[in-house]
Amino acid sequence: MLPHCPLTFAKRRRKINYDKRCAALVDKIDTDTFLVLNIEGSDHVSLFYLTGFTGEGALLVTREEALLVTDSRYTEQAKREVPELPLVQVDGPYLDRVAALCQERRISQITFASARMSHATVLKLRDLFEGELVALPDPIADLRLIKEPEEIEKIRAAVRLTEDSFTKLMGEIRVGVSERELALRLEFIMREKGAEKVSFDLIVAAGENSALPHYQPGTRRIKEGDLLLFDIGVQLDGYCSDMTRVLAIGKIPAQLRGIYDLVLGANKAGIAAVRAGEKGVAVDETARDLIAQAGYKEHFGHGLGHGVGLEVHEGPRLSPLSKDTLQAGMTVTVEPGVYLPGLGGVRIEDLVVVTEEGCEVLTSLPKDRLIEVG
Repeated sequence: MLPHCPLTFAKRRRKINYDKRCAALVDKIDTDTFLVLNIEGSDHVSLFYLTGFTGEGALLVTREEALLVTDSRYTEQAKREVPELPLVQVDGPYLDRVAALCQERRISQITFASARMSHATVLKLRDLFEGELVALPDPIADLRLIKEPEEIEKIRAAVRLTEDSFTKLMGEIRVGVSERELALRLEFIMREKGAEKVSFDLIVAAGENSALPHYQPGTRRIKEGDLLLFDIGVQLDGYCSDMTRVLAIGKIPAQLRGIYDLVLGANKAGIAAVRAGEKGVAVDETARDLIAQAGYKEHFGHGLGHGVGLEVHEGPRLSPLSKDTLQAGMTVTVEPGVYLPGLGGVRIEDLVVVTEEGCEVLTSLPKDRLIEVG
């Protein structure tokens, strides 16, 4: 057990109560100690969520305190970002030092997130640690499901930056420019406006390529009559945004205009179904049924939505396979789509905050008509 030393995380980062987060984590486990290991980005989000530290290292959390273990590359960074957090500098392998610290403090059990720690790492820790290792899927991800007001404000700011960037790009779209050029230009605008990075590889898909839900922008050049799909987001202050909008390059086929109207209706129906207490599978079904009734059931193959926060894809899920029940404070996307191979696809995605009465839509970029550009 680590010696008593009350956490003072709240003093280190205004508004975010890291003390409360760590205490909630320990309350969720049956042992007295939880280990987070972030090496080369293996679990950046858990370490950041519990401490506000953005570097690499290990974190031991007990009922009495949290102890950060890092190396010389990050010690000065830790002193700046988390000056009140007890710090141990390692000069060799992380796991060796973690095991030694646990032995010194007579820690006999360690809980870890099996979804975040590799099998090879667990085997090595088992060789070094004389006590019991207890695996849970991801208790920190469970804590992150419901966003604190400060987190929602960060997500809101990320959405606003995404929309401002996209609005600027819309005025620059011209026939003849390539998907890849547009993606590069949009990322530049986002970073120029203050984004830390994009929250995922931006999707810019023209014409027939818009029928591929996870398409990677290529050299295909935009031409008259194309649909142009943008699935985009940024990371700002650690939190992500996610939004999809579809534009028309001049006049497009009537079938695609009809698909746009259908997906827009499904998007609005899905948003209207979101509220605390509703099942994720039921929200998905509300939007999916509209698409199926129009004869396009086989052309909507993915779930309706997913959670967004420190990661762009996290819980809860809105899908036919979802086991989640929505709660106030969750942030989820609503993104129905219809994809016609060889012709094109439409996906309209908004980010919403679940409330007791329904939801607040964070995305504000117009969608009620298919906007023509170029």
